[in-house]
Order: sequence, then C-alpha cells, then structure tokens
Amino acid sequence: MTGPALPEIDVDRGLKAAVDRLAASFGTIDKAETLALQSDIAAPLRADSGWPAFCDAVTSRIERRGYVVVRGLEPDEGRSLLILATVFRGPFDTYKPGKIVKRFRMSPWTTELSHTTRTGDFHTDGNVSAHPPLGTAMQCEQEDPGAPEYAEQRVAFLPDLLARLRSGGDSDAAALRFLTEEEVAMTHERASAVWRGRLVQNGSIRYHPHTLRAADSRLDVGRPDLESIITTIHRAATDVSV
Repeated sequence: MTGPALPEIDVDRGLKAAVDRLAASFGTIDKAETLALQSDIAAPLRADSGWPAFCDAVTSRIERRGYVVVRGLEPDEGRSLLILATVFRGPFDTYKPGKIVKRFRMSPWTTELSHTTRTGDFHTDGNVSAHPPLGTAMQCEQEDPGAPEYAEQRVAFLPDLLARLRSGGDSDAAALRFLTEEEVAMTHERASAVWRGRLVQNGSIRYHPHTLRAADSRLDVGRPDLESIITTIHRAATDVSV
C-alpha cells in the first residue's frame, strides 16, 4: 500500500551537534528526567538560530498530518528525545516517580502487550487519563533485524479516519457514531476508575480496543457489536494510514 510521502525532517549537522552537547551535559538519563520535570531543558537551544526554525517545522507538520518523522538524533537513552519532546510545550507525564522515558525490548515470547512482536491495534496512549498527553515521542534504538517485514508502524490521521468512515456503508456509519456520538467506557484491568465519554472530541481522539474490552467485561455490558466496530475502525484506519 502506498500513500502520501512521510512528513520527514532531517536534523542538520549544526543543530545535531548542539543537541548532542546539551544531551551530554545532562550526564545520565535519570538526571535528564529530573531536569525535564523541573525546567525547560531546551532553553539553552533557544538562542541557536536553527532550533526555533526546527521547532516550527516539527509543529507545522504535526498540525497538518498528526505526526512527524525526525531523523538524525542519537539513541542516547532518551536524552535527545526529551529535548525534542519539548516542542509540544506541555509538562512531561510520568509512569512512576521521576520517570518519563520508557525503554522497551521487543520479544516474540512475551505476553506483555507493549513488548510483544505481534501485530497491534491502532490506539492512543493515556486514553483513560483525565488529561491525555498532547503527544508521544518514540525513538528506535536498534533496528529490527527482520525489517522491513517486521517492525512496521502505521499512523492514521484522525480527520482522514473520520472522512473514510463517512464515505462507507452501514458498518462504517455505526463505527462513526460509536466514535463521535455515543458515550463509551474504557478502563485498564489494574485500574479502579472507569473513564466515560465521547471518544472523539475537539479534534482529538482517545481510543484503545484493549481498554474498551476491559470496560465492557468489568461492567458486564456484553455489547454484541463491539468486536465488529473495533474491526471496522481498524480496517478504516489501515486504509488511510501511512
């Protein structure tokens, strides 16, 4: 399947050198995370002529396409990625005290969803949080030896997904209502709270088949069309994805 060209940006050598120096000044990733939670860690780059233009290029592509691919950063345990993530201009989320960066090792033997090599679902992160993240930054540290057959990631832009569902038949219309009109419940197995609301609001989406199924099971709803809706959304998202 071919689609529009990737919204890519290559970090030029001058800016990369500046980012590398700043990342190295943090020392460890733990120190970088502590600083990122306390202050604007990219502040030393604001005077660099290349940094503001780079930030503008990143944000404009995200606004137009929903994501951007940045090439050229060092896989330095996430220090450069933390610097880049400041373009979202929001506070960093933590998954345990003081920790922002998660590192994953993919394996064909694990059962942990985020670490498995099985084909995953289209989803958004933080989908049951009161305030989902503005964005997620990811970096590949080591290329999958089976690439390009493995390690493929696909991204679907919300306006494209909704347009695709609007142009379809009855099953697509039902999935569109599910996303945009119905009150839906989502939760994690280990969470006590259940989030309820419309999945698509104010131009953003919170969605994950796993948390939809968990809420359906916990609340003993037994919605008969849930799996068909999830399948329809996955098919539509694949159709418009890059």
